Amino acid sequence: MANPIVGKNGTHETREVYTDQIVPLMRQEFVVRSTFSRDYERDPKTGQLQVPVRNMDVKVSDYDILNGTELAQSATTYLPILIDKHKAVNELIDGYEAEVVPDNIKVQRLESAGYSTGYTLEMNSISALVEQGTVDQDTSETTSENVYKKILNKIKTVKKKGVLKSRMYVVISDDIEEELLTDEKFSNSSSQLGAELLREGVIGKINGVKVKTSSLLPEDVEFIVYAIDWCQAIDEWSADVTINNLADGKHIKASALQGRMEYTDKITDSKAVLVKKKADTPIQSSEENLNDEV
Repeated sequence: MANPIVGKNGTHETREVYTDQIVPLMRQEFVVRSTFSRDYERDPKTGQLQVPVRNMDVKVSDYDILNGTELAQSATTYLPILIDKHKAVNELIDGYEAEVVPDNIKVQRLESAGYSTGYTLEMNSISALVEQGTVDQDTSETTSENVYKKILNKIKTVKKKGVLKSRMYVVISDDIEEELLTDEKFSNSSSQLGAELLREGVIGKINGVKVKTSSLLPEDVEFIVYAIDWCQAIDEWSADVTINNLADGKHIKASALQGRMEYTDKITDSKAVLVKKKADTPIQSSEENLNDEV
């Protein structure tokens, strides 16, 4: 990727912005956070972020021909979100000023920053699902004989809340993938996937819900069923990633790939996320009937 020549004596354009290239790089390697919604809004006066919080079910009431029916409150409110995660990229590039850093070094730094940042964001999104979602009360062992039925049952539980299957995902551990691959129904769905879904990391479908595998799930988690409209990923670059000269009085003829990112992940309704843990894992969350109305 050659940079355009600028100036009478210039060699390379200075301070190129790489944010738009880093974000796609860090999303290609990971499967969970890329599925989260990003429909938050920023208040133009306060700068505060507002995330829409939807009730999963629209309430239906009796209608009286003469008197009508009472108006219900809007199903969507806005939850103010505090961004509490701050990360930075600050990679030394010794021996080159920003204007003349070779393209191959730029690519190497971009790939490294993309992977490292993506890993951090992916782990944060998985932690949000596990810590802010609902832990399923089923502590029985998952085997190749019952794994498909177990996942199917959890999908049904979330679907009963009024969630469309097209707005749901299942993320499974490597061990559960191994169990699933012996199931004929799942194998049939995998063989019918299109190239686009395969590129997205989808390995199959269960009752129409896309299934992905993540090697980054906690060791005690078998799979997670989640509805993406209640899983928010918030990304705010406070300093775009650029290659800058170092003028700190210590480094000579050196530059650095630098940038700063502010982010957080929020599950706006715990019932939209169902976490199945391994057998005999202590369930710390309180007993909760997921079939109750939201």
